[in-house]
Amino acid sequence: MISRAHIMGLAFLRLLLAGPAFAQTTDDQNTFDFSLPGARSRALGGAFVAIADDATSVYSNPGGLTQLLRPEVSVEGRYWGLTSQAIDHGHGFGRATGTGVDTIEGFVDKNFRSDVAGLSFLSFVYPGDRWAVGVFRHQLARYRMDRQIQGPFFDCRGGFRERGPDGTDISKEPFCEPQAAADGVDREFPKVQSFDLDIHSLGTAFAYDWSDNLSAGIAVQYFSFSLASTNRVFAARGEQKYQSPNFAYPQNLELISTQSGDDHAWAINAGLLWDVSPQWTIGTSFRQGPKFTFSTSLFLGPAQAPEPPVPDNPFNVPDTFSIGVLHRFTNFWRISFEYDKTNFHQLIDDFQDTTGDQNSEEFKVLKRSVRLNSANQFRVGSEYLVLTPSSRVFALRGGAWYDPSHQAYLDANEATGLPAPRWAVLLPKRDGTWHVSGGIGFTARRHLQIDAAADFSELIDTVSISSVWRF
Repeated sequence: MISRAHIMGLAFLRLLLAGPAFAQTTDDQNTFDFSLPGARSRALGGAFVAIADDATSVYSNPGGLTQLLRPEVSVEGRYWGLTSQAIDHGHGFGRATGTGVDTIEGFVDKNFRSDVAGLSFLSFVYPGDRWAVGVFRHQLARYRMDRQIQGPFFDCRGGFRERGPDGTDISKEPFCEPQAAADGVDREFPKVQSFDLDIHSLGTAFAYDWSDNLSAGIAVQYFSFSLASTNRVFAARGEQKYQSPNFAYPQNLELISTQSGDDHAWAINAGLLWDVSPQWTIGTSFRQGPKFTFSTSLFLGPAQAPEPPVPDNPFNVPDTFSIGVLHRFTNFWRISFEYDKTNFHQLIDDFQDTTGDQNSEEFKVLKRSVRLNSANQFRVGSEYLVLTPSSRVFALRGGAWYDPSHQAYLDANEATGLPAPRWAVLLPKRDGTWHVSGGIGFTARRHLQIDAAADFSELIDTVSISSVWRF
């Protein structure tokens, strides 16, 4: 049987790995997309911290709220097309044996798709003389994904686990399972997975003009967190090792691991806006990530004999720091640049072996070899305004940004998978993705502004429609 440390460790890292996972989620992209709210911001590639001149600024950069001249209501709806990548089949760290379904050289990815839509942002801002206040609701993360993975093969390197008389793992190295010793080939067991994550907040913001050129703001948010994840693992040993998985046969079920939780937390975000000159503005913001906990449970065998649940597993949303520069070429054309640093390493800073064996060799290897880097995102966006004969304003917008890979991966030898071949399969290193965005906006009436945007990339496609009503 697969070790408990492997199963429960996978149950946790599964939340740190999916599709933007972490949940992250599984061994794929991270479920979090930290682009700022509003279709206008989305069309500009998210380079909005130095602009921050509408009601979405309560979250983007509260320091910009004092730019508003009259009360505003902003509402946004979004569609997310999410793609999750996982190694599905093939044979790595060696050559395929040609036995059964083990016929493909190298690992083969499979993409899984999910579509999610809903209200993503709602805010109201009331400006006064040198100050402004606002309230808002923000959808930080919404993720749904179902996956069915066949199970890839891989050559064992570095040895095999050993079992004591009672069946417990007595080996010192986290390499291949005992059943793989016969021919030196192991297989990651087939699995069926589902994941459901929801994080949203209610917040209030306040901004103040410290001078004619400098304003500052702060927002306090109360977050709600909901997680429900299930990982069903099916046996692939003996005669089943080289066969196609039978997900319908109940006696083939090896175990079920679940992660679930409903929690709440407080966090803050703050920002500054500095008009250096009529042509240049600098904006900066800090968005604190809330900290939650969830529980894990393990059910073994076809009879689903339960293990004691493990509470209080950490789920730390990363902090994000942003700094942007806005340049106005004319009153009708401007370009914005932004740098965001998101501390994704916080997702695994508190990683723990949920079996409680912090001294196991496998746990030591994972703590030493699993990496999750902070993301350095660079964004650029441009907006061009056209004044129509009827005195309406029409806007054309475009942007681009690079999103480095921010999923956990095992720092392993590419040829052998060492120091832990199985975990090298579960936690592969991925590349980042480019995003290209664009959109339009127009004033339908004197007080109504409507914006639409689309952002496309390899892993996440986003379509946004928002409106601003000025009283």
